Amino acid sequence: MIRTPALAAAALLLTAGVPSWAQSADHSWAQSADSSWNGFYLGVNGGWFQSTNRSISNSGTDTGTSGLGSLLSGGAIAAHTGLGYSGGLGGGTAGYNWQVAPMWVLGAEADIDGIDAGRSSTLNTPGNFKGIGNPPFALGFTRNSDFSATLRARVGFVPIPQLMLFATGGLAVGEDEFGASFVCPSCSPPASVTRKISAWAPGAVAGGGVEWMVAPNWSVKAEYQRLFYPNLATSINYLYGTNISTLRSSIPITDNIVKVGINYHFSAPPPPPPAPAAMPAPPPPAAPKVFIVFFDWDKDTITPEGQAIVQQAADAYKSGAPVQIQVTGYADRSGSPSYNQRLSERRANNVAKVMVALGVPKEEMTVSGRGENDNRVPTADGVREPQNRRVEITS
Repeated sequence: MIRTPALAAAALLLTAGVPSWAQSADHSWAQSADSSWNGFYLGVNGGWFQSTNRSISNSGTDTGTSGLGSLLSGGAIAAHTGLGYSGGLGGGTAGYNWQVAPMWVLGAEADIDGIDAGRSSTLNTPGNFKGIGNPPFALGFTRNSDFSATLRARVGFVPIPQLMLFATGGLAVGEDEFGASFVCPSCSPPASVTRKISAWAPGAVAGGGVEWMVAPNWSVKAEYQRLFYPNLATSINYLYGTNISTLRSSIPITDNIVKVGINYHFSAPPPPPPAPAAMPAPPPPAAPKVFIVFFDWDKDTITPEGQAIVQQAADAYKSGAPVQIQVTGYADRSGSPSYNQRLSERRANNVAKVMVALGVPKEEMTVSGRGENDNRVPTADGVREPQNRRVEITS
């Protein structure tokens, strides 16, 4: 039977297993890494275990009179008795994930936990209870859970790269104990009978939770599981004379588990190193100068920042030999092609007017609009991309 020392060891693992850099939260990694959930992982966990069904059902039979069945029918033994239980648990986890799409993860997971949960109760019934003429007796019940293991499938949804919400379900097996006792010193003959059943019960499990990748290779999780097992039953037999009296007691086994854990992912890659900088190629002689003026969405007015860029372009023209200047307007892909074409032409004409005001002859400029063509940043239709809303001044 696994008790408190195992739970204390699991709690120690949960604390000691978190590396110092994970405890300090590597925020730069968490905000920028393109996390992958693929691969094998191992973990430890601990939590709380609690029963759901707490009603023991009793039924009795007698081959004679004044037996356990008579005590049941007379009300000295209740037909239903409540006995819930709860306690701690601790154990380990192993699993494998397949990230089948950026926002979806399929997985298989197994866990095993030692459980420290149990309870007992005893009902002492006085003699001549409710006038039925019974001798004094005590009826007791015990429940214990020592072990639980599951093998489950998981389906995860990844709203952001570091966070996964998951549902889970599959098979479960647990070791549960259920016992009953009947003590009656004044019975004829005196009775002291105890019966206990301990079973490895197959069952099912369903639940869900959340898991967060707190640092490269490390994640923490919180999870709820509901376990479903077949009923456990035990019988007390009492012989008096040539008669046999039987009390059968049974209880359904449905349990709740809430636990937290930490997992180490063997295949979770660290952030990729920055690509080595390529050696810049020598600029070609007399390379054209390009000045870019950006615009607000659906606007053709020049911002103060844009005015400064136009001033630089005019100064560059006036500082060297006169050349033909190309003023070309562009738009992003958030509107219709025809509207974007007109918008790009208005932007180019507005820049050209400022250039003329700054001393650049109009005849030295070729002004045109390219609409949503030649995107600086390729996007799909309908996307508002600031770098595509621009006028390029090339000299």
